[in-house]
Amino acid sequence: MPAWNRVLQSAIGYHELGMSEEALRELGTIDPALRGELPTLELRGVLLVQLGRWEEAAETHAELCRADGACAESFIAWGCCLYQLGRITDCRDALLAAPASARDHALWNFHLACYQAILGEDQEAHGSLHRALVLDPRLSAMAARNTNLSPLMER
Repeated sequence: MPAWNRVLQSAIGYHELGMSEEALRELGTIDPALRGELPTLELRGVLLVQLGRWEEAAETHAELCRADGACAESFIAWGCCLYQLGRITDCRDALLAAPASARDHALWNFHLACYQAILGEDQEAHGSLHRALVLDPRLSAMAARNTNLSPLMER
């Protein structure tokens, strides 16, 4: 097993034990040339979110989103980090930077609707919410409890 992978496995072990700071320190020992590997970035992003280190988490998720084949979940996580920083326009823009395939992801549409609603883009938010609910009707209960989206449910 390559040294990079051993360090990653050790960091995962710390994470599973709830030792996020230790896991981050372990990831910090990885050769800088290998720190951009997707599994390392993904774990780093999760750890930074758990620690509430939103700026670093947003930067890490942005880096993940620049990788080939970035998934919709990475864009959602990036948007959530930006939300914690109060950067709502950036949240929306982060989601809109996702590949076209993300538009078929219910949670991607749900989060987009939230950001659009906060920004006062009611028509766009209604369309995004409708798409989310068509893709996954189970999200309607969550939308009904969301103060930004519940007014759109009444339309």
